[in-house]
Amino acid sequence: MSTTRLQEVLICFGKQKQTDIATANTGAEMWRFGKLNAALANPKLNTENDAEEFGKGHEFPTQSFQTSWDVSGTLEKYLGAEIAAWAMAFGLGKVVKSGATPNFTYTCTPLMPANGDSAELPYFSFVEQIRPGAGVVFDRMAVGCVVEGWTITIGSGPGRANSKITIEFAGSGKVVEPSAITMPAATVEKLLPSASLALTINGVNYVSNKNIVSIETGWKNNVRMDAGFYPGSGFQTAGDATSGAIRGRLEFGNRQGTLRFTARFESGSTELAKLRNQSTGTAVLSLTYDANNSLEITWQKVSFATAEVGETDGIVTVAVECLPMYDPANGIVSAVARCGVDNICQ
Repeated sequence: MSTTRLQEVLICFGKQKQTDIATANTGAEMWRFGKLNAALANPKLNTENDAEEFGKGHEFPTQSFQTSWDVSGTLEKYLGAEIAAWAMAFGLGKVVKSGATPNFTYTCTPLMPANGDSAELPYFSFVEQIRPGAGVVFDRMAVGCVVEGWTITIGSGPGRANSKITIEFAGSGKVVEPSAITMPAATVEKLLPSASLALTINGVNYVSNKNIVSIETGWKNNVRMDAGFYPGSGFQTAGDATSGAIRGRLEFGNRQGTLRFTARFESGSTELAKLRNQSTGTAVLSLTYDANNSLEITWQKVSFATAEVGETDGIVTVAVECLPMYDPANGIVSAVARCGVDNICQ
């Protein structure tokens, strides 16, 4: 029997959103990417037993029960315009599309139920395959997944690894095997390199000052996983109460934005003073491939929560933790993603 290498795994997932949590994406609605991390989105069957129950005459289990299903996964990638647009759209949840080929523009903001938006995030299907067909190792599709969070990291030095995105996702627990999905052709990605960074935080242009060392920004939805198991949420096999429950909804919880950076600390550096004064301003981060492919993230109001002087490679630096806050006029965050791909999260 031949050895199966993990590098053989193929993945694709919904470019377009599902119509609802239970309706899987079709093959035509999906796109295919590579990734950097080896972890698989293994479906997990949760079980219980009767060991703690009385009336058996002993303390040992005599029965096991399928109770519920979980699906979760992580995508770690070099940051490209296409995956950036997808992560912003599915992660923040509210998307306005404009433009045309080759410059589709996706303006993404967080869902706001107070403004009439749903508390459910947009759903997508996620497929993993190794040797689909006659010699299949596995071929499965997780239906009804949402983005739990994304993190973008930008660093110093050469190489693609200095511009990366990590996306966490979670699913309803519904799994289809085999997936019945034919893998689309791999998506040609346009990378957004670290060297293209433009960055202004709280009134300081850290790129023109040539003092930025690294930056990390992210979003966390803190999805209410247990709330998805409401009475009537459904089972892995419809109508089969022994097949384990799946979630009928996935809603965001208390969401949180993050922004932290490290910069060279020099005469005239203002980070410590702005920490003491609790000064506020915007933070705007952008990365560009060309005029048609880019990402710009704007935190509408930030202050400095911590600022600690230290060193990086022997150079005096300051590490700053920012506090993104809600601005009554503009909200908390907006992301404008441009790429040549139509119908993302539509």
